[in-house]
Amino acid sequence: MGLPFIAVRGLLGSDILKHRPDLLVQENPFNPSEQVVVAQPLRPDVAVFHALKADRWGNAVTPGRRDDLMMARAARRVVVTAEEIVAEPLSLRDAVDDTFLPALDVDVVVHVPLGAHPCGLGTLYDRDDAHLRVYLEAAKTPQTFQAYLDRYVYNVREQPEYWEQVDHENR
Repeated sequence: MGLPFIAVRGLLGSDILKHRPDLLVQENPFNPSEQVVVAQPLRPDVAVFHALKADRWGNAVTPGRRDDLMMARAARRVVVTAEEIVAEPLSLRDAVDDTFLPALDVDVVVHVPLGAHPCGLGTLYDRDDAHLRVYLEAAKTPQTFQAYLDRYVYNVREQPEYWEQVDHENR
């Protein structure tokens, strides 16, 4: 939004403030008896979204009503992976219960069926609980997480290789 900071009420009283020194509790300048959390704006280099569908122009529909559009506008570059690439241009009408990302905010669209794995995607497919357990176990230490990344991300050139690794773990 181009703001130098934003006031957030929802974080007051949470443990997040204990671990995030960049979040400041200040008094509301318009109501000095009220406290607010002041947060710096986020400007990620890249935001990646997995969409239910996208068109070749960059319009995309992501599942549910979320803050995807706000995150896309904050990022310097936006990549959309999609379950399906449709031939006709998408519009806001295609996202009745979902979020519409307009092409103006999208830099790249890539067709990646089952690209949300190991998470689920709306009603299309469920999460893979077995693989999520593998991920959570790997995330416990930097060394085991690096081994996870090597196996499932860095040393996999194409999606079939990824699925081979996932299938191998389930045998």
